[in-house]
Amino acid sequence: MRKAGILLLFLAVAFGPSRILGQVLPIGQWQSHFNYRSAQQVVHAGPLVYCASYNGLFTVNTTNGDTRALSKADGLSNTGISAMGYSPDSKLLLLAYRNGVIDFVFLNEQSEPDQIETWDLLNNTQGLPANKAIRRIVFRDELAYIASSFGVLVLDSRLKQVEETYRYIGTNGAQIAVSDLAFGGDSLFVTTSQGNVLATSMRADVNRQYFANWKSIPAPGNVTSIAAFGNAIYAAVSGKGIYLYEKGSWKLVYANVSTALRLLDSGDVLTATTGTAIVNIGQGNTTTTLTNPLFTGIRAGLRADGNAWWVADPQNGLVTNQFGAFKPISPAQTDTTISPRPDSVITDLAGLSWTRLPEALGGGIIVSNADGSRKKVLSTSIGNGSLPASKINSLALDTDGYVWFASAKGAGYFIPDGVLEASRVDALLPIYGQRRLFNNEECTAIAVEPGNRKWIGTRTGLYQFSADGTELVRKFTAADSPLPSDMITALRFEGETGLLFIDTPAGMVSYQTDSKTAAERLADIRIFPNPVRPGYSGNVGISGLTAQSTVKITDLAGRLVFETRSEGGMASWNLNDYTGRRARGGIYMVFVVGADGNERQAGKLAIIN
Repeated sequence: MRKAGILLLFLAVAFGPSRILGQVLPIGQWQSHFNYRSAQQVVHAGPLVYCASYNGLFTVNTTNGDTRALSKADGLSNTGISAMGYSPDSKLLLLAYRNGVIDFVFLNEQSEPDQIETWDLLNNTQGLPANKAIRRIVFRDELAYIASSFGVLVLDSRLKQVEETYRYIGTNGAQIAVSDLAFGGDSLFVTTSQGNVLATSMRADVNRQYFANWKSIPAPGNVTSIAAFGNAIYAAVSGKGIYLYEKGSWKLVYANVSTALRLLDSGDVLTATTGTAIVNIGQGNTTTTLTNPLFTGIRAGLRADGNAWWVADPQNGLVTNQFGAFKPISPAQTDTTISPRPDSVITDLAGLSWTRLPEALGGGIIVSNADGSRKKVLSTSIGNGSLPASKINSLALDTDGYVWFASAKGAGYFIPDGVLEASRVDALLPIYGQRRLFNNEECTAIAVEPGNRKWIGTRTGLYQFSADGTELVRKFTAADSPLPSDMITALRFEGETGLLFIDTPAGMVSYQTDSKTAAERLADIRIFPNPVRPGYSGNVGISGLTAQSTVKITDLAGRLVFETRSEGGMASWNLNDYTGRRARGGIYMVFVVGADGNERQAGKLAIIN
C-alpha cells in the first residue's frame, strides 16, 4: 500500500514542470569575504604569484591572469599571514601567521597547493614571548631562516624541526627581536627591531647561539631592511637612503628622505621602495625609478620575467604590469564586513520598534509604537524585562513573531503581545543542558533562519539551536571550521540564498545553510548537486519549497529511502538511507508535498558512486 501510494503520487505530479538546477555553494560549505586589496606580501612560485592581504591569500596565474582565493576551507590552518617564503627546489611555500603558526604548503607541478601540514611548535613552547609574529623567511640549503620577535629560528624544512635558535644574541646575551635577515658571503646579517645590525659567521665551527659570536655593526641610522646583492650587503635607512656595506663601513648609494624606504627584492637588480615608487639599483650602483598612481604605500614587491612587476599595495592590492599597463588584480571583491548591522533595531509583527540601548544610556531594550508616543524600557528589573544583563548585543525577530536577544549573560526572547500595556513583562530564558541558555556567557550576535532555528554568536564560537533554543544542532569554532576567529561580532542571514554571513575580528565568512526563504507556492524544485559525483561528502539540497513541505526520496522501485520536512524553503539529505548506510549509485525520485497537501512536485536525482 505504501509503495502504491508513492507511485500514485508520482503519477499525479509527473506531468508538472520540474527544473533541476545547480547551486554555487554546496550545503555545509564556506566562503571567505576578506579584503584582498590590503596586500602585504607577495612571492613568485613558478606559474603562480601568491599574494597575502591582511587576512586573505590568493594566487594569480601569470599566463592568463586567473585568480583563486585560498582560505581555511582549502586546508589553511589560520588567517592573517605575516610572512611568506618559497623554496623552488622543494616546491615548498611557508606561510607564517601572526599568531606564530606555520603552514607547510607543498605545491604540485602547477604550483597549486597539493598538501598542507601545520606546524605549531611556537605556541606549544614555554618561555616564548606573547608576540610570536614572524617577520621574514629566507631559504638557504633547505633550511628556513626565520626572523621573529624572539630572534632567529632555523627550521629544517624537510624534517619540520628546529635546527637552531639564535635568541639571546643581543648585548650581554639579551633577547632581541629580529625584523629582517640576509646572507652576505659567509656571514649572516640581521636587523633588530631597534634598527641595529648584527652579523655572525656561517662557518661550521662557529657557535651562533653564543652572543659573543655576533658582531654589532654601527649603522648610519634606523635600518628598516637588509638584502644581499652582488656579494655585498645593502641596507635601507629610514629618512636617509640606501647604503652599501663595504670594507667595514657604510657607503650611501641612493639618497632619499622617505621614512617608508625599504628593500624589496634582489636578482639581476636590487629593488627598493620609497612607499610610492620603486627604485632599481643595478651593477655599479646605478639607479632608476619607477612610479605609478597605483603605488600609494608599497609593502612588498618583486620583478618576475623581463620587466614584469608584482607590487603589494595596502590600498590598491596586488598591482602588476604583467598584462600591459599597471593595474590591480585580485579575486572579485564583495562586502568584507556586516555594515550596517541589521540587529540593532527591529520591528515586530505589530509594528512596534525594539531598539537595544547602549550601556552609556543604561543598556536594556526600548520598545516604542510607530509614532513614538508610547515607550517602555525593558531592563534587568524583575517584572520590567527581567533581562539577564543590561548589555544587549543583538536583536532578532523569529518566524513566530517572538523578539530574541543576545546579551552579555545569555540569550532569550520576549512574546511581544501587549508589551506596552502589560503591567509585568519578563524575558523567557530557554533551558539547555539543565541551565539557562549560555548562562553567564556573553552572546554577541543572533540571527534567525527561515526554518526558525537560531544562530547565536559568542566569544567562543558559533552555535545553531532549535527554534525554541533548547536543542543544539551544530557548533563551529576556529579550530574545527573555516571560522577565522572564535569571536563572533555580527551575524546576518540572507534568506534568498540561505547564506549565513559571520563577521569576526579576523574577517568575514559565509556558511551555506540548509534553510532558505519559503516559496509562496510549490512550482519549480531545485536539486543540487545533481548528479552527485564520486567523492562528494556533503548534503544534497532541495530548494524552491513552501514552508513545512514534506520531502520523500525513493529508489526507482518505489522503496522509501529518506523522508524529512523543509526548513523554510529548503530540505537537505545527507545521502544516508533510513538505516544509516550511504545510498547506492543510481536514479532516485524526489517527491514534495506542500504542508496543506494540495501542492505536489517531483524531480530526479542521480548518484554516481
